[in-house]
Amino acid sequence: MLRLFAVLGLVTVALLNLGGAHRYKGSQYRQTKNVTDYVDKVPTWEEAHGYGECQEFLNDPQYNEDYVEGEDADVVADNGMHHLLSRHMPKPIEEICSSYECPKFERLDSAGCGFETVIIPKGYWMVSDIDKEAPLPAREAYKRVYQYRSGKMNDRNQKMRFVVPVMKKYYLDGRAELGMYIPAEFQSDPPKSTYDQVRIELWDEAKVYIRPYGGYREELEFDQQFDLLKLALAKVNIIPDPNVKVIAGYTYMRYGRQRIEAMLFDSAYDSASDSA
Repeated sequence: MLRLFAVLGLVTVALLNLGGAHRYKGSQYRQTKNVTDYVDKVPTWEEAHGYGECQEFLNDPQYNEDYVEGEDADVVADNGMHHLLSRHMPKPIEEICSSYECPKFERLDSAGCGFETVIIPKGYWMVSDIDKEAPLPAREAYKRVYQYRSGKMNDRNQKMRFVVPVMKKYYLDGRAELGMYIPAEFQSDPPKSTYDQVRIELWDEAKVYIRPYGGYREELEFDQQFDLLKLALAKVNIIPDPNVKVIAGYTYMRYGRQRIEAMLFDSAYDSASDSA
């Protein structure tokens, strides 16, 4: 089944043109920040992912998610977390949202294996376009959004908390954008942007399907998360929206266990009829 990676991967690369958007390049950026008395706890698969893996994937010789943490690390981490320099179990969502504000995503029981089903509520997001020709495309878009969130570029000079995840959307037509959820206390009346490169958008409720991962991976390894997600959805006859793919980032890239999610939208989802 996973021989489809070669075909699916080409489509994914053409669509995303990531250019390293999901990770920092170079060991100098990895695991450098120290936190006093921090002890890393290795989560189970279920704790980290929120779903069971498909047995067909586990039995396929091309499957590479059955790794041992740290076995491929060839760089020494400045803060001693050497096992987190390669693929590792993603940080559990409950642990992340106990430290940071998260939107009230509803995590549902999935119809099949290999993916988690999530309802993203309707809400306001601060958004900036990603220039894929820039040296650090997503990073530069994030900096622009920060200008709004810090109060420097909104009409109230209002500082706002950091909310995760940071969502990077890549569209089939070549567009890309970065969005961050506006904190709950400002959702009913968000400050207006005074920066022409940051806009406030009301995103409709959506159903998405996700696969999280942890660690620093090459582009093709990351692309495989989308391939696995599409294969898992096909097993239960779900056809996701082919026009957009999303990378949702939850964690600080220079410290600790990572969580990044490959995300696809359900194009047939109707929030009104599904909630009726």
